[in-house]
Amino acid sequence: MAVMNTELIAVLASSTLVPYRLVTAAGAYCGMDAIQNHIGVSVENAISGDSVTLRLPNAGTVKTTASEAIAAGDQLYKAASGKVSKTATGSVLIGIAVTAASGDGSIFEALLR
Repeated sequence: MAVMNTELIAVLASSTLVPYRLVTAAGAYCGMDAIQNHIGVSVENAISGDSVTLRLPNAGTVKTTASEAIAAGDQLYKAASGKVSKTATGSVLIGIAVTAASGDGSIFEALLR
């Protein structure tokens, strides 16, 4: 009997990607607008044309990149360049911070939808 991994998925990168950013099905960083939906968080570096592994949002806590200082327990929203923010600027709620982030570019744990 085959076992499926329900925590990871691979997509083709359409641009250069770094780990711990929200990524769309098109293989690009997710933006702030409500139209662009993320399907996972990158777990490795990739260049355009490479296969990149994404951790699915419903797979427990996930490391992600902050765009600002975030406290544990803060609600999270999409930000520019695949990062996440506690500021809801034209974006939809995507999760909650499990650990704190000290500022822009900080890696922290989150529960994402």
